[in-house]
Amino acid sequence: MRTDGSRRPTKQHSTTPELRRAVTRLPEEATAAGRAREFTTSALKAWEVPADLREDIVLAASELVTNAVEHGHGEVTVVLRQNGDRLLLRVWDEDVRVPAPRPVQRGPVRGNGLVIVDALSESWGYEAAADGKWVWAEFAVRC
Repeated sequence: MRTDGSRRPTKQHSTTPELRRAVTRLPEEATAAGRAREFTTSALKAWEVPADLREDIVLAASELVTNAVEHGHGEVTVVLRQNGDRLLLRVWDEDVRVPAPRPVQRGPVRGNGLVIVDALSESWGYEAAADGKWVWAEFAVRC
């Protein structure tokens, strides 16, 4: 596992059994980020994740899916997994290029996706594969 975030990644493999998991696949198209927001909101509401944290996770999902559509190719997969007080958001795309945050853009609204994910999450990173990559962000869940 590698990370380009400023914080060290937390342990991804827990000895606690997986409590909750939700998965969706999205086509590579402009509507994917909106569909990811709807999917994430629905799952997190059902899991009773507090509204303020839910908004952060939904925004992070939207940013990661937007990056997957704009900079990757192929079908996009979104996975939400909650193990106890940890929630992991993972987004798959079929591009092997690894994500790299750009310097913060003050003027344009676009181009700050990974900076936003870094600010919202406890940690983030990526896992490269021969046929694509997972980009992930982890959150502490307060119940």
